[in-house]
Amino acid sequence: MIQDPQAAAQAFADSFEQVHQSQMQGLPLLNTRLHVETLGFQSYRDRVIGIVVTPWLMNVVMLPGTDDDWSGDELGHKLPQAFPAGSYKFMVNEIDGIGRYLSHSLYSPMREFQSQNHALAAAEAWLRDAMDPERADSGDQVDEELLGKVLRGEETPDIDLDELESIAFGQSDESAARPVRGLQDIGVRVEQRSGITRRDLLRGRIRGD
Repeated sequence: MIQDPQAAAQAFADSFEQVHQSQMQGLPLLNTRLHVETLGFQSYRDRVIGIVVTPWLMNVVMLPGTDDDWSGDELGHKLPQAFPAGSYKFMVNEIDGIGRYLSHSLYSPMREFQSQNHALAAAEAWLRDAMDPERADSGDQVDEELLGKVLRGEETPDIDLDELESIAFGQSDESAARPVRGLQDIGVRVEQRSGITRRDLLRGRIRGD
């Protein structure tokens, strides 16, 4: 269990960089203007939280506190987490080098971002807003119901995962792009997903063989 924010930031950076180098090279979903970076790691209610930025996704991550045990929860199971701005749905996830953790998807794919600084500004804006009770609203920016079903192996008759293996996961319908409250000033949009591929790449759920 990692309880030091700096150690957690380094562990996530190392783990996702390993994924980037060993499993993601050459995939069309990568935004080559970006690189793996962590930011905003801090202690929050006996847990460590922070944001992981990669060329293919941006996730808020949360490590278990001393009284948490997520080992019995299935991967993909959603656990609402309270922030001053409201409740956000986090998913049980796992990655080599860290183990079980919770993740909340902010963006995937990352094609909207023109530079690393652009992506970092969006991450900082989310953290700032999440900690502001005046920003309180009714729910998540991203609906991950379908993603949870995929990770739990439930029936998804409208999705042919074998067919989608051949294209970049998180393929988006550009016409469905929508602005996120609080981020319009830096020109960021979150896109409605119209497809999901590569089970092992979803939200960074990647483990070594």
